[in-house]
Amino acid sequence: MSETHTSAPLLEVKHLGRRFALPRTGLFQPEGALQALSDVSFTLQPGKSLGIVGESGSGKSTLARLVMALDRPTEGQVLFNGTDVHQTHGQALRQLRSGFQMVFQDPYGSLDPRQKVLAIVTEPIQTWRKPADGFSELRDRAESKAELRDRAAEALSEVGLRTADLDKYPHEFSGGQRQRIAIARALITRPALIVADEPVSALDVSVQAQVLNLMMDLQDRYGLSYLLVSHDLAVVNLMCDDVLVLQSGCVVEQGAASQIFEHAEHPYTRALLAAVPGQPTSF
Repeated sequence: MSETHTSAPLLEVKHLGRRFALPRTGLFQPEGALQALSDVSFTLQPGKSLGIVGESGSGKSTLARLVMALDRPTEGQVLFNGTDVHQTHGQALRQLRSGFQMVFQDPYGSLDPRQKVLAIVTEPIQTWRKPADGFSELRDRAESKAELRDRAAEALSEVGLRTADLDKYPHEFSGGQRQRIAIARALITRPALIVADEPVSALDVSVQAQVLNLMMDLQDRYGLSYLLVSHDLAVVNLMCDDVLVLQSGCVVEQGAASQIFEHAEHPYTRALLAAVPGQPTSF
């Protein structure tokens, strides 16, 4: 957890809501709507980590997708460095999104098995090859295949993998190594924010610690901010400065991690904490 302090938030979520239309369930039953998120607000400072916790179906992954502009909210705003990501489009959005990247839960499903690691890791900057105004933005970032390879090799080195791994396919790696590749892919744009959706839940316990330690080392090295989505409160307690608790799409409690873990107020938060091995069941 970083000690960086600043008054300007890196990420600001304002009154975010998301409804999904439900199909008709019968001849006389009209279409309905599922309120997946309702009036969610928070800020995240540079260099800090915010944990989003709750049971399955609480809206955690929906929130992550909205922050990443992979889905659009029904209401509310997501501001990254003061810019509304859902009011930004085309080349401007691609440029803005280079500042925030995502690491997904499944290290097996999130990497294209048909591509070598070089193509996977450079994917976020390869998208800049799409021309706008007749020139590729990638020219300002990597002018040749050799430079692309150098940048990918550097990213792999930062996560503890070798340059020779660039020429391998995902099936040649363990689950922990695959998640390191996914982290390298996120790092290659030098983002300020990484949204990590259950980044270690699919890994063996022994490997989880290695990946979490890597993420904390990278945060210290580069001043990264993390939005960490997890049902595992032990992971959140280790990684995060602040915690936001979601229940049925609503924020029921939020604050400093130390305050939440030691003096939780909401019954739902207490129930989550009581289920953590070794966590006190009374406050």
